[in-house]
Amino acid sequence: MSNKIRTEVYERVVLAKMLHKAGEAACASRNDRMVFTKGILLLHNAAEAALGAVADHLHAKLTGNLYLLDYYDLIGRADPQRKPVPYRTQMRNLNTLRNNAKHQGILPDPKSNAHFPATVYALIEEICQTHIELDFASVSLKSLIKQKEALGYIERAEKEIKGGEIEEGLISLAYAMYHICEFVTLPSPFSYPDTQKEEETPLQFTQPYKTEYTVELIERGVDPYLYHRFNNLTPRIAKHKDTGKLFYWWDKSYGHPVNWTIPNARFCLHFCIETALKFQREEGEAYTLISYSEVFEDVIEPANEEAIIWNQSSHPSKHLFPKTSELRNPVLVLKKGQSIVGSAQDSEDRLDEWLVMSEDIPSKLKEFPGFGFVLKRDVKVTPRKKQTPKSASDLEVRKEGEADGI
Repeated sequence: MSNKIRTEVYERVVLAKMLHKAGEAACASRNDRMVFTKGILLLHNAAEAALGAVADHLHAKLTGNLYLLDYYDLIGRADPQRKPVPYRTQMRNLNTLRNNAKHQGILPDPKSNAHFPATVYALIEEICQTHIELDFASVSLKSLIKQKEALGYIERAEKEIKGGEIEEGLISLAYAMYHICEFVTLPSPFSYPDTQKEEETPLQFTQPYKTEYTVELIERGVDPYLYHRFNNLTPRIAKHKDTGKLFYWWDKSYGHPVNWTIPNARFCLHFCIETALKFQREEGEAYTLISYSEVFEDVIEPANEEAIIWNQSSHPSKHLFPKTSELRNPVLVLKKGQSIVGSAQDSEDRLDEWLVMSEDIPSKLKEFPGFGFVLKRDVKVTPRKKQTPKSASDLEVRKEGEADGI
């Protein structure tokens, strides 16, 4: 029999890996019996998908409704070498847990069944190796990633690592992580520089060690310890404030050739893929959460004869620029009958005022719209569905010569 793995078989193995990952994560919730039960059901499905992949690979007769234990006999009959399929007793126990939970409402005990994630992984790993000659650990879930820029960098990294270009692979993975999640840690263009040096430098580096960001990692199920090891092994990413071009910079503390090894690169690759999938998790949840800015834009017009948009808030803050030492001056005067389109935002410390951002307001920043502040009583703000697609200015993919090291 040819050992060539058909696409549909490989996809079933990918499905098994995805289900196992989800089941393993759910079974880690030992204090929540409902979540643990969900994990057991997912592990059962993972085992079933993997056994089904093996049976499909061996061209077993897959007819009607097949259940977990049915695959043992099917594989045994279809395999000319009669290689044993392991863990039958354990899978029978797993099947009993699944049936008790699903049909009888008897939830499994987390403590006595905590071994099942490892057991199911061992089953899948062994049957993939012995029956398909496929290393289960090497099976990539990258095909499930929907963030195109991140996926592009991950695929580039895979090729570079496979070709022995370890440093280049780690650089590509740093760019992938930027597009997955780290772009949100860039300093806001409306934040006030803490130092003169920060004001003068044209590069804004990601800030992956901030407390708020660490909380978000935990919310998404990303291990902060492993995330920071990924950061140690990959370069930091910076964005040019004026051009939007991305750059990388190696911190020589850990960014040196002794750490540019295949095991380290594989760790970073797998961790990057897992993180991408965890940041997609909302798509599979029971709720839908869409930000206002994804759907709407605001039409801002005077409430009376005119409305003045100022360069500074009427509530000065050290966290916003221009510097408070500058005079408060108008940046745009809207007359009755005129309007601009953009975004109007308020905050808990500016309840009587809008921060308005619009292409119609003059801007000193090439990459961002102009902005200003206006009292709420002076304008009428009307939301409307966006007329144009979301800007892709922050979604550039690094090509040869587009992004450089520092």
